Amino acid sequence: MKRLKKLASYTKGSKRVCDIGCDHAYALIYAILEYGVEYGIAADIAKGPLENAHKTIQLYHLESKIKTILSDGFLALDGDEFDTAILAGMGGILMTSILEKGYTKIKNKTLILEANSDMPLLRRFLFTHHFTIVEEDLIFEDGKYYPILLAKPGESKWDEYDILYGPILRRSKPEAFLAYYHAQEHRLLEILDKMKDERKKEEKRKEQMELSFLLRWYHMEKHFISSTSNFYRTYFIDDQARPMIVIAPGGAYKYTSPRESEPVAQEFLKRGYHVAIVNYRETVEDTYPLPGKYLAQAIKEIRLDSRVTKLIGLGFSAGGHCILEVCLHHEAYQMPNLDLLMLGYPVISSDISIAHMESFKVLLKENEFDTTLRNYLSLEKEVTKGNAVDLFLWGTQTDPSVSMINSLRLIEAYHRVGGNVEYHLFPMGGHGLSVANEDSSEGNKEKESAYIARWVDFADIWIKEKLK
Repeated sequence: MKRLKKLASYTKGSKRVCDIGCDHAYALIYAILEYGVEYGIAADIAKGPLENAHKTIQLYHLESKIKTILSDGFLALDGDEFDTAILAGMGGILMTSILEKGYTKIKNKTLILEANSDMPLLRRFLFTHHFTIVEEDLIFEDGKYYPILLAKPGESKWDEYDILYGPILRRSKPEAFLAYYHAQEHRLLEILDKMKDERKKEEKRKEQMELSFLLRWYHMEKHFISSTSNFYRTYFIDDQARPMIVIAPGGAYKYTSPRESEPVAQEFLKRGYHVAIVNYRETVEDTYPLPGKYLAQAIKEIRLDSRVTKLIGLGFSAGGHCILEVCLHHEAYQMPNLDLLMLGYPVISSDISIAHMESFKVLLKENEFDTTLRNYLSLEKEVTKGNAVDLFLWGTQTDPSVSMINSLRLIEAYHRVGGNVEYHLFPMGGHGLSVANEDSSEGNKEKESAYIARWVDFADIWIKEKLK
């Protein structure tokens, strides 16, 4: 009865409540006996549940307080009969359909909802139909978890994490919420251990890392870019105005690497920066210039947030190419340049002698051999005094994938125009080292190095010196 009593508790302050799909009418009975509700309507589409409800109502001698009615959702109800509606014990698809059909009757009402599946669908309906969620809880009873929410008419700001996990639940993180999602994370880790397909493993790893951060961070938000499946995630330490690191993960323009996402964010959050991660490659079919446009759009939106003082780009490998290209061509992307830029083992040149050919092949597709476009995207050729934002650069001499000569060409271009660069070249280490610790290595000890991991501290010192 824990679940039903929670539903009833949300009726406090209501006078007339209807329960759609009422089962035995216990929620209405508790609402009247314990929370001051004056009148109830027990509605169901089938006669059997209504007969059960009537028997329970008689047992509590509440026939004068609760009436039963045969109704398909709200269709047989008069909207003036109730100020609050309960829908519980059904799937989210069915509940959303009932709310849509009865929208004219419930658009100004209080809603108490509990779906046993597809809860995100229900939350999306509420947010897009001018409701705001004012209370939420997750009840564990008889071996099952039951998300319950209270919604009222009104507008509210929301993002995709609010849809997926609940705007209040994901911030308050009650014990049952943590238990449920820690179990989900554990299952994901078990699946990852058994997966062989590297691409699918990368995608599942993204899901696991995202969930891990959700459980740890209050200010975590997800925003889709330009009505596409590309998105960026923001991690705000608090509501104070701080510099923000905008991360463009690598992945040869085929995907965005989870190793260069949350593990990197974690390191800079610990050092007092807000962080954003941009997944600019969820639509891998898109060719140049679309990845850059998605990244630029995210940067423009992030800059508008009052919690952001300075924007500092951080790109890895092909993500380094993408964010540097956006900086060098920032006027073409109709955006102010970044305040500072950091690059790790970046793809820079399309010169066939040093280029990471796979990145250009994926980015350009049928335009792979367009000489003019290739030259335009050979970024050492695009540096000018006006676009050479102060740069922190690092890599390894033994990188087998992206030659260190890429970075040297970029340094030479900066030197030519009087640009400012700090460069750290480590004598050993492979490609894709990220922050070179256990969090980013995914169990590959060759990608762990305390010696190389120092680049994060070097970068932190560099930023603080630049922002004095």
